[in-house]
Amino acid sequence: MTSQSEPPMEQGPKGPQLDELLDGLMGWNQSFLRTLRDGLLAPERVAHAVLTQERDTYASPLRLLIFLFGIYTALTVFIVGGELQSIETVTPAPAEVLEAWFVEQGTDLATVNSVWSFWLNILVWPIMVISSFPFALLFKAFAPKRTLYGAVLVYLTTINTMTAALILLMLGLVLVSDSQTTMLLSLFVSTVIYFYVTARVVSAHYSSSLIGTILKVFSFVLLTPVTLVLTVALQIVAFDQVMEHRFDLNVTDIIELTGEPAP
Repeated sequence: MTSQSEPPMEQGPKGPQLDELLDGLMGWNQSFLRTLRDGLLAPERVAHAVLTQERDTYASPLRLLIFLFGIYTALTVFIVGGELQSIETVTPAPAEVLEAWFVEQGTDLATVNSVWSFWLNILVWPIMVISSFPFALLFKAFAPKRTLYGAVLVYLTTINTMTAALILLMLGLVLVSDSQTTMLLSLFVSTVIYFYVTARVVSAHYSSSLIGTILKVFSFVLLTPVTLVLTVALQIVAFDQVMEHRFDLNVTDIIELTGEPAP
């Protein structure tokens, strides 16, 4: 009697691949790398995919934005620390003066900073969306027949490339320079990259001449200070509302603290 040979037992997978882990944990997939690569080398191609609703080649701009912004936020906290989310950034008063003043108001500096940091992390997204919206409106104005949502996605393709460049620059510069130099230099270089990418997108999809491209890109340059002011204004409004409703404090009193004796 001959025994029938059994097929070898399948060993099963040896372990998850890196892209599988990232996709499961953070929604990452290989299209992210392709999108970021072409976002720098051929941004007009990524913008074309957005405008033609091609979903197979590149990652969703919204999904990529969330992923990159999460990394950027965490990296910023790691490099700079929690100072950017501290209320000490809005007043010239030293920490000991702030602490004494808050104790007089029935709370303390650590509690106020904790509450403000919590709400700032929640509000940073709507603040970013509102302050960045004028850039999307420019893309819409350049091509009125196209949808506003399409203009938003095209804008996101440019800002995603800038954010990715910013992250890489921060990771490289933090090894050789202090935190302040790292942040300032990274922001400067990534901003230059942003306008370069925007120029290529505008040239390919929103302008038919070199002069037209230059003028339209210059309008983005002119709009940048407006968006920065809008971002600061929205943060102050948010800060005011958190202080008033959570601690019944007047934000003006906090900002005007100096630590010097009153005349």
